[in-house]
Amino acid sequence: MGPTIRDIAKAANVSTAAVSYVINDKPGVSEETRLKIQRIMREMNYRPNPQARGLAAKRTGMLGLMIPDITDPFYVNVVRGVEAESNQLGYTLTLCTTHGDAERERNVAGTLTSNWVDGVIMMAYKLSPSELEKLSKHKVPIVVIDNPEVAGLIPSIMVNNTALGRTATAYLVEMGHTRIGFIHGVEGSNSSAARYEGYVQALKSHGLEPDPDLVERGDFSYEHGLAAAHRLLSLPNRPTAIFAANDQMAFGVMNAATELGLSVPEDISVIGVDDIEAAALVVPGLTTMRQPTWEIGACAVQILERLINPPEDSQDSKDAQSADASKSSVIQRVFEAELVVRGSCAPPTI
Repeated sequence: MGPTIRDIAKAANVSTAAVSYVINDKPGVSEETRLKIQRIMREMNYRPNPQARGLAAKRTGMLGLMIPDITDPFYVNVVRGVEAESNQLGYTLTLCTTHGDAERERNVAGTLTSNWVDGVIMMAYKLSPSELEKLSKHKVPIVVIDNPEVAGLIPSIMVNNTALGRTATAYLVEMGHTRIGFIHGVEGSNSSAARYEGYVQALKSHGLEPDPDLVERGDFSYEHGLAAAHRLLSLPNRPTAIFAANDQMAFGVMNAATELGLSVPEDISVIGVDDIEAAALVVPGLTTMRQPTWEIGACAVQILERLINPPEDSQDSKDAQSADASKSSVIQRVFEAELVVRGSCAPPTI
């Protein structure tokens, strides 16, 4: 068990009330005493308990996380980052899955933002920007991940998916591929749409005209990647490379090629997105665009902590006193993806 407020007070020879004032950034102690208490807190590795710290404000010490799917490794890694940072800051995490269902997303979002938790991290397919903006006006602050449409309206974190799509496609074009297939994720996914936009931009910038026959719809699952690849690889003039909007669909592409008697990468090159653990374990290894998923999750918690407990002298704190507190700190953080080259891509042989 770590040190308590009483331990800090005893070491600093002050009252527990004085320690509480410092923890909650309240006036009532001299600057000399404040610095002394802060020094002792650091030396004793004391971390305030959000539940105790928030009693006066009727806080719960809990954060909510809403994701579409707990079975998808992408979301699992985001959850790991959220959980690790929440634990570090002393919060309890409540996880809700929506399966990409619109009504479920609305119900979960409404529940979480009704003062049930201190802050909410949302990853939603179906909620519109106007719905998310309306939710952001509740007293509970929210951070949205992976939705560029709310950037500038609500605190948000995203990967530059358009640049991701350009990088992945350009890598294939520069390898010599001119017929490159693309497999979308679930309909309504902003990240998939942005990756497709980058794919189109890269083709055009290299003098290639996008071919709608080479574009298929998946839903980010292995099964849909497999089915979409079967259709693409059965075309009379099949693609020589396929860019799948995530790794699970890319694995489906690789197995579809095997089932059709094709070899990866000799007959078909494959590139995915996410760099999940299995990407390095399949044979050949999957070339993919690595997203900093753990860092994204941790960053979301850090932003929420700033919104829940802004320093007293910060603009956040001043704005938090206004009626539109949750919209006061419109933080936007953009992460870049990284190309990870393995054995699933090679120059075309036809």
